[in-house]
Amino acid sequence: MSFHLFHVDKTAPQQTYAMGSRIDVNKSNMPILEGMALSLLTLQPKSMREPHWHPNANELGYCISGKALMTIFSPGAAHNTLIIEPGTLSFVPMGSLHHVENIGTEPLKMALCFDNNNPEDLNLSSAIGSMPSQALANTFQLEKDFFEQIHASIKPVFITGKKKHPALLDAWRTNTYKMDIDATEPQIRNRGGWVKMSKVSMMSSLRGLALYSLQLNPKGTREPHWHPNAHELNYLISGAVRITILSPGGKLDSFEMSAGDMSFLPRGYLHDIETIGDDPARLAVFFNHNDPSDMGISGCLGAYPNELLAELFKVPSSYFNDMPKYQSDLLIVGGG
Repeated sequence: MSFHLFHVDKTAPQQTYAMGSRIDVNKSNMPILEGMALSLLTLQPKSMREPHWHPNANELGYCISGKALMTIFSPGAAHNTLIIEPGTLSFVPMGSLHHVENIGTEPLKMALCFDNNNPEDLNLSSAIGSMPSQALANTFQLEKDFFEQIHASIKPVFITGKKKHPALLDAWRTNTYKMDIDATEPQIRNRGGWVKMSKVSMMSSLRGLALYSLQLNPKGTREPHWHPNAHELNYLISGAVRITILSPGGKLDSFEMSAGDMSFLPRGYLHDIETIGDDPARLAVFFNHNDPSDMGISGCLGAYPNELLAELFKVPSSYFNDMPKYQSDLLIVGGG
């Protein structure tokens, strides 16, 4: 098994409750991770992930299935409530309080990416359970016994049931912390597949994270490339792919991914992604930069004259006469 690969969906959840679970992939169980981590959150209908915050990480979520309501409370007393559906992104800034509740009839499944290899949680139930009753009473101008009755413990509720949902407003569907990425037009589409990008120029709230929604058609390939300013973390939603990665020192690794797997590709390391089999492959491709840059092999070979390439590969310069000289990266190639 490649140390760049992790079978997320086949891993036992670290957090398991009657109404849901969370699988965490971080530095402790995938040592190669740097500056990134992934959690797979599952919530049953009429359940919620309690209000919580991450002291050391921004969060970028991609909804795989189900329907959810999220409320974010940010510095400056900013309230943002949004509807999460398949193919939508939700961004939560570091330290902002937020909750997720399943308001649909099917299980909710979200891939949550963090820009820290060991993201931390603090939960609202623990916050109330840990603070002195008198301090809380003074805050809300209540008697001390009010909070003594609802004190639980420092152990969080984490995931629990929820009997009623608030009335939903259509206005909540537009939000600076949300992007319906799968409803947008691809920046690139050809026989090999398509890519829909979320960068800070398209989603202004992003900080430290970005995502590409990528489909590779049968025989399609994400051309060999690297990212000068970002690590890459892939979650394979459907289909099957093969990845080959070249690391410094001539270390070569090739591995296959099936649905529910994730892979981590360090910043600046050359890699490709190619489909396996007869079905398209869908990937959520996360980056730990809000404006990830690309260097593709198509543009790289087009940047140098044939004479230089001939010396490098020990062939006549005429060998490259029929090779197209692309002046920019193709990104997606191939396709049947």
